[in-house]
Amino acid sequence: MKRYITIGILLSLSTFSHSLEVYQYIIWKQYIDETGKLISDNNKFQNFLATNKLKSIRVIYHDKFLTHGKPDPQKIRMIADISKKYPHIPISFDIEIGNKFKPQTVLPIVNQTLDLYHQYEGAAPVGVFAVLPQTVFGSESMDQMTEKKYLKLNQQYEEIAKKVDFLSPVIYNNWFRDFGEWKKRTDHQLSESKKYASKYNLKVIPYFSSSYLDKKFFKNHIIYPLTEQEMKQRLDYIRSKNVDGIIIWDSSIGVLSNGEKPTFDINKGAAKAIIDFANK
Repeated sequence: MKRYITIGILLSLSTFSHSLEVYQYIIWKQYIDETGKLISDNNKFQNFLATNKLKSIRVIYHDKFLTHGKPDPQKIRMIADISKKYPHIPISFDIEIGNKFKPQTVLPIVNQTLDLYHQYEGAAPVGVFAVLPQTVFGSESMDQMTEKKYLKLNQQYEEIAKKVDFLSPVIYNNWFRDFGEWKKRTDHQLSESKKYASKYNLKVIPYFSSSYLDKKFFKNHIIYPLTEQEMKQRLDYIRSKNVDGIIIWDSSIGVLSNGEKPTFDINKGAAKAIIDFANK
């Protein structure tokens, strides 16, 4: 009997000891601190986030590692060299090129980028934004037919798992305010991630955002911040899926519907939920 009690306690402890790292890539300037003071300074904002237990991640966009659409050895060598100075800061290559339904237009660039990073002995954990698994377009219905299509598509990208340390599925809100719809898409993305992560011993660190996007976002850049309750609901759900981390990303070009730049207010809204979550 004692043996079963001991096993039960150990299982309980293991459940609650699962750690989740909270990373952020929010390149905003304006924030409001715990005293209610408005501060407009990106460097101070980044320090503020760090003191509130949101860790840094290097999200690297095309111009920093591609030249004329091709991996640039010199640029990637610089990235690898910097990673040796900061090996604790993960690197996520944002490789949004080609036609995802034609892997031959995507994989050569992804493979060469990762190969060069490893060739130059990059020291930080490395991943790639939304390549494995591929993201279901917001315009696509999340039905059985779509799911089967992406299951087959992801198999064609499986080789990427051999060259990364973590997978970064995208579980953004897009414009879906219905929690059930968001959960359905999130479940698919995380299920696919865990399938390959388990096979190749990788971590799963999805991208998430604190805003909804306007359906015409790519034209008007309008975002709608989540409420504190909405953010907490989604973060708690993500934690329940036993992922290894989460990357909070928000658009640097996003504006509110009134035309003003968004402000990270630690005292309310999505920002408060994020800080509370990181400090748990």
